[in-house]
Amino acid sequence: MPLSISAVESQAISPSTLLEICELCTEAYEGDFTGVFETLGPGVHVIGRFEGQIVSHAMWVARALQPGRHRPLRTAYVEAVATKPRFQHRGFARQILEQLAQEIRSYELGALSPSDAAFYARLGWELWRGPLFIRTGAGLVPTPDEPVMILRLENTPVDLDLNEPLSAEWRAGELW
Repeated sequence: MPLSISAVESQAISPSTLLEICELCTEAYEGDFTGVFETLGPGVHVIGRFEGQIVSHAMWVARALQPGRHRPLRTAYVEAVATKPRFQHRGFARQILEQLAQEIRSYELGALSPSDAAFYARLGWELWRGPLFIRTGAGLVPTPDEPVMILRLENTPVDLDLNEPLSAEWRAGELW
């Protein structure tokens, strides 16, 4: 039976579906995901169901990442990529991310903070090599310990240089 995939805006997700996604992420990340989606803000969830249950998930939120001298780019920032442990290694996360890449085509950039850079690299994501910063009212705050990967999309500037600085706006919770 193939994975059934749907993309649903966060405000259209039922409380029971959100609970199921939270339970999936809690199990996959081995940490409590209660309230995490509220801190991330509105976004779009890409949900994979197998035999009626949610087994794989990713979401994106709109952010503004500014590479080097470019203006801030409208970025689909990917969060909470997870597959239930007993369903891992079946290609479900790959299918979810391939669908997500189709869904975000109108953005200027895709980005994420990887837990497994090699996995994302196989799907076309590139590791940002330049210094990383968070933009605050007081200026740029370096974030040297946080890796970021990007996915080039149709509207990504052709002269994007992965060695230049990259900054994101400050947000509560996880900065990247």
